[in-house]
Amino acid sequence: MSTPGGVNGTVCNTRQYQQYLLNTSHPTITCLTHGQSIGLTLTAEASFLSLAAVMAVLVLIVRNVLRYRRTFPNGGWKLLQVPADIYMLSIFAYDILQALGGILDVRWAHDGIVTAGPYCTAQGIIQQSGELGVALFTLIITVHTFVVALWKVGIGARHFAFGIVALASLFVALWVGIGNGIHKNFESPTPYWCWIGPEYNAERLGGEYVWIWIALFASVIMYIPLYFWTKGRLSVDPDKWYKFHLSESDDEYPQRRAALGMLFYPLGYSLVVLPLSVVRWSLSGHKNVPSAAAFFAVSMFNLSGAVNVLLFLIVRPRLLLFSPPEEFSEAELGHPTNGSTIFPDTAKYSHSQQPTGIGLADDAGDRAWSPMIDGNNVALSRFDSGPKSEGI
Repeated sequence: MSTPGGVNGTVCNTRQYQQYLLNTSHPTITCLTHGQSIGLTLTAEASFLSLAAVMAVLVLIVRNVLRYRRTFPNGGWKLLQVPADIYMLSIFAYDILQALGGILDVRWAHDGIVTAGPYCTAQGIIQQSGELGVALFTLIITVHTFVVALWKVGIGARHFAFGIVALASLFVALWVGIGNGIHKNFESPTPYWCWIGPEYNAERLGGEYVWIWIALFASVIMYIPLYFWTKGRLSVDPDKWYKFHLSESDDEYPQRRAALGMLFYPLGYSLVVLPLSVVRWSLSGHKNVPSAAAFFAVSMFNLSGAVNVLLFLIVRPRLLLFSPPEEFSEAELGHPTNGSTIFPDTAKYSHSQQPTGIGLADDAGDRAWSPMIDGNNVALSRFDSGPKSEGI
């Protein structure tokens, strides 16, 4: 880390410091104080924690693949068996990009100065791609969970999921690529790291803010009803898809982790997104934002990957082959012929009389929740003690 020896406790000389003060609309340089360099070190460390968490999950996924190969050498299983598998692996990929972008703050912390140039452009592109991708796939996972849970649609739509991933990734690539291709200094100091320059507010909105806010709004709107669905208090009218019914559940639902998991998503996303939105919006309006507040907000945001990993392990622990292979037989890992083409594995749950949910065991250790969209079976369903639901 650089030692202050220039103007006003920075490493900048007089010319650099004047350029920093005057060039606010098209910034090309930021002179950092020693405290701000420490703050950037903290943001980089938060990104490193996210990267380590995501890489640890990827290592475990490789382990899962190897143990399934040993248990079922003749195949009959897939790593990406349901759409949720595909979406979760995609969001982890963009979490890695976002974390790498944050880790690049170490150079600014070391040098004590943020300058426009190839390194700055590279950081901006990586961060913009990762942040936009994470926002898009957070939204996609939210909508997918809601639709599959309540309407039993898209449970086994793997090809559709691959198409969604391709479209979302194409949107990210085009938005980032075109913006950097047609604008000069598109990625610039803002002010403590590199991102879309302050003169491109429309691109900031369309390339990130709008999607982050939509994802946050959707999480609140959709996961809260899902909480009541997991408690057995919300259902969809079988004849009118747009009508919902609220009821008092007579059953005892001991799976508190599963129900609360539906609330962890909007809460976790709010914690990492809201502080950043406030700070970045204030900075774009040239308001005086304490650097400590900016570093706190960005550190929280850079923990996004770690938060996604934590939510994955708590709420969706049966995705990506995390279920022990001993729980399944060769027949269950194949493709049954007595299910529908839309919900191919639904039939094997028809014997269950237990309320099922998101693939979590209750406190007593009894598995009362089926894998649903999060499991290694292409079905997501709650079965009540009354007439059986077919397909969700």
